[in-house]
Amino acid sequence: MKWFLLLLLVMSGCSKEPPSANRLRISFCMQPTTTDPRQAGDFISSTLVCMVYDGLTRAAQGDRVEPALAERVEVSKDLKVYTFHLCKAYWTDGKPITAQDFEQSWKQILQSASSCAFLFYPIKNAELSVKGQIPIEEVGIKALDERTLCVELERPTPYFYALTALPSFLPVALHAAGDPAVCSGPFVIEKMVHNSEIVLKKNQNYWNKEHIFLDEIHISIVSDEMTALHMFEQGELDWLGGSISPLPPDALDLLKDRLQFIPCSASTFCTFNTERYPFNNVNLRKAFSYAIDRKEIVDQVTQGGQTPARSILPPSLTGQDFSLFDPVRARDYFEKALQELQIEAKELEVLALYFKSSQVEKRLAQTLQRQWKDVLGVTIGLVQLDFKSQMQKLEKRDYQVSLASWIAHFH
Repeated sequence: MKWFLLLLLVMSGCSKEPPSANRLRISFCMQPTTTDPRQAGDFISSTLVCMVYDGLTRAAQGDRVEPALAERVEVSKDLKVYTFHLCKAYWTDGKPITAQDFEQSWKQILQSASSCAFLFYPIKNAELSVKGQIPIEEVGIKALDERTLCVELERPTPYFYALTALPSFLPVALHAAGDPAVCSGPFVIEKMVHNSEIVLKKNQNYWNKEHIFLDEIHISIVSDEMTALHMFEQGELDWLGGSISPLPPDALDLLKDRLQFIPCSASTFCTFNTERYPFNNVNLRKAFSYAIDRKEIVDQVTQGGQTPARSILPPSLTGQDFSLFDPVRARDYFEKALQELQIEAKELEVLALYFKSSQVEKRLAQTLQRQWKDVLGVTIGLVQLDFKSQMQKLEKRDYQVSLASWIAHFH
């Protein structure tokens, strides 16, 4: 399903007390897994990281990217060398932010084989270095002096400038051993209570602080969508929606006149472990895929105007169109799979579908369970996990089938 960001605007709430002009109150649906840009991969952690760290560029309104710590950039005639000139900026401990901070932070991501290391592959020798075929010293990232960073690419990459606004490209204060209290962005973390709240204060050492009009951001950690909506309606939150604080599906119809829908290049899908029995059988995978009625899911489960996904990539990024709902073909492939695996259908009822702990994912999992039962005659189990546990399952390939989501870093 192609997801859309759902935004509840501040002015549409009915607040008991007017929100402070200098404070924003929002919620996250889970505790961020990290505050380190080198490790941030999920949407929640990335959102927090971009509040407390700055990079060469920043995402701006209207899908634009604007200069941040890099006050100017020079691009070679062959479009393969970017030379970034940094503005005068300081970490919260007063030490200057240098080109060396960028070079070392980026190279640490490559050396650690981070899940986001692939974002650096446009840089010369970055991919070869991650694969251990070239030493890190030969990667095309070099600090020429304290305020000049030179980046050489493998080939012209039109979107490279925009890439530098992503969380993975934001440097950490290596002299402070990555201490999150020493940051570079418009806000600093004043307080963090696990699974409860995060309080951010304006960074008085920020290079562009005169353009930061908020003094504080208060983030409540609220895992239940209905509770977050109730807090919004009671005037305890100023903003609600999107991937950081999804809306309860039961409320979408009632709230539709107060919602703003913004397209997002993203998909939610079933991932089958092709290296483990029984989904190492291609016909079984096809059977389960053709048994999914995606139109029913977007019309009756997600209910947010999503487009049924017909490929792993959302429609905005691909023209591919396959894996349509076809019960007849699903049953044909299912019979072929049973014959090849030499099993009976009931033997597959030991399978379990993993999903994250949200109302939407729970309903989605239940709908898939019913659709597979209706078409294939098999009832598989459902296992709800927190985000971290599910990610560990996926990364270790310790699963047979799981729900997963994918959001484009750029488009």
